[in-house]
Amino acid sequence: MKKAILILTAITTLFLGACKKDKDNTPGDSGTYQPFTKNSVWKYRTTTQVGGVALVDTTTNTMADSTKTLNGRTFHITLSTDGDDTTSVYIGLNNHVYSTFFNIDEDNAFEIAYLNDTKAAGESWEAATTVDIDGDEVEAKLKTTIVEKGISKTIADKPYSNIIHSKVELQAKLAGTFQTISTIDYYVAKNIGVVGTYVKVGTAETAKSELFSYTIK
Repeated sequence: MKKAILILTAITTLFLGACKKDKDNTPGDSGTYQPFTKNSVWKYRTTTQVGGVALVDTTTNTMADSTKTLNGRTFHITLSTDGDDTTSVYIGLNNHVYSTFFNIDEDNAFEIAYLNDTKAAGESWEAATTVDIDGDEVEAKLKTTIVEKGISKTIADKPYSNIIHSKVELQAKLAGTFQTISTIDYYVAKNIGVVGTYVKVGTAETAKSELFSYTIK
């Protein structure tokens, strides 16, 4: 169970993407919820609850000028740095589906489709997967729901508009039924990217990651 929960908690420390134009340029008109630009840099402040203590750190993310094909889809490579550790994170936009893909360890990888901008509020979709619970591989699924569309929200003291709020539930099949282990709430601003993510185990928030600085080259 611990490893399954840590899977979702770890994701909040990885790059989820956001950028803005230089002050002399006008905003992009691509209409997407994830711009990709070489050498753009984004910074997130992540708070993780460990043993009742809040640990705060900063992740700096830099977009590389390369892509990789994973599961037949194209992903952009981003370098995510936290202290002395740098991790390659893969961000995809394929047929209106936004997803993040990363390696958990040498033998496992995990992909989360956190947004489909064609879905209406209240619509959901699912993807089958497995999780390791106490050493056993357990049937699981990721259920993504569009919670709200076109909302405004202030994150890290900065106001954002035209946001889609989605929720990803990690559900494991326990005692014959699927039960939600953890959830991630995503707030994604149009022409900016993900501005905040919030992880819960049950009703308790265990981690959050909020955008506080972002620049596009």
